[in-house]
Amino acid sequence: MNNRIKPESFAELLLANTPLIDVRAPIEFQQGSLPGAVNLPILNDQERALIGTTYKQQGQEAAVKLGYELISGAVKESRVQLWAESIQANPQTVIYCFRGGKRSQITQQWLREIGIERPIIEGGYKAVRGFLISELERYSQTHSFRVLTGATGSGKTRFLQELKNEIGLVDLEKLAHHRGSAFGSMGVPQPSQIDFENQLSLKLIRLDRDFPKDFKPLIEDESRLIGACHLPGAFFESLRSSSVIWIDEPLDKRVDNIFKDYIVDSAIGLAVASIPRCAEEVEILKSEALRLFDRYKNAVKAITRKLGGLRAQEILVDLLAAETQFLESGELFANRIWIEKLISWYYDPMYSGSLEKRQSHVLFKGSYEACLGFCRDEVTVSRP
Repeated sequence: MNNRIKPESFAELLLANTPLIDVRAPIEFQQGSLPGAVNLPILNDQERALIGTTYKQQGQEAAVKLGYELISGAVKESRVQLWAESIQANPQTVIYCFRGGKRSQITQQWLREIGIERPIIEGGYKAVRGFLISELERYSQTHSFRVLTGATGSGKTRFLQELKNEIGLVDLEKLAHHRGSAFGSMGVPQPSQIDFENQLSLKLIRLDRDFPKDFKPLIEDESRLIGACHLPGAFFESLRSSSVIWIDEPLDKRVDNIFKDYIVDSAIGLAVASIPRCAEEVEILKSEALRLFDRYKNAVKAITRKLGGLRAQEILVDLLAAETQFLESGELFANRIWIEKLISWYYDPMYSGSLEKRQSHVLFKGSYEACLGFCRDEVTVSRP
């Protein structure tokens, strides 16, 4: 068996969704990891720090000796057992550390001692990370996109969801775990910037494999920042220079969409849904709803300078009225008032200004349904 995955096989490794064991310390894993990896470290954070200090003060030989002393006996057995159990559940597992050096090699050797033979990645995490950055840059410089644009509430995210099994597309908000606005938190942690870039690169590599070279994937229009994640420079430039498909929906329909996404389908809507629940569950949902109202109020405060003090205060009063209505009667319609003001006073002017500056070439402009039909007719490319 070839016991090393070489650089020319990195794309195949990632495209196959190969299970990976990352034996780096947890602090390294949290900063960024490879798609499909689980962290089963050979050294925990404290052990790694202690060995690093020893290396600096006494040299490599002393550091290696300390490592074997720290990871011996029951400690070694427990970690080898974790690796073995993971490999038993995922027999195609590949192992990596930072540079493909001692940590992955020792892991491989210890597994071999109990009869398990698994390959390691040549060059480790650093080599694959370099490959992913290079591929992201290459794709961005050699491809353009069809950018799905439209004012806030046009239903762009739902549009991508409808087409996800029909055409090649990139859902940046899904990769970033964020809807891309001051109100866009999905209630789950965003990935690290490195993990976001790695997943984006892998998505582009997959599109490159599955579609013709001149294919232009559909992608939602985004600003440089999606929550805490930012789009890499070359990729963002390609996005901004690409032609657009423009969903043009009236204000009342956009208010309906935002009301559904951010109120009815949120913890607020669940708290008043006519589904039989025990008293304890009702209280939990109510608490989650109130936290969401607080998050919306904080989001308005965060954009006060751009929105304007008086307008921000008016929207906050409307939000409080909607929260009061929710608590007193379980009704939700008052939320439409602050949603419409926020769209009209903040998002629409910001969107119009951005699109005007870019002077983008418009491939098609129409209603949600008309744009959907255009994409199905003009963009769909059958997979080989």
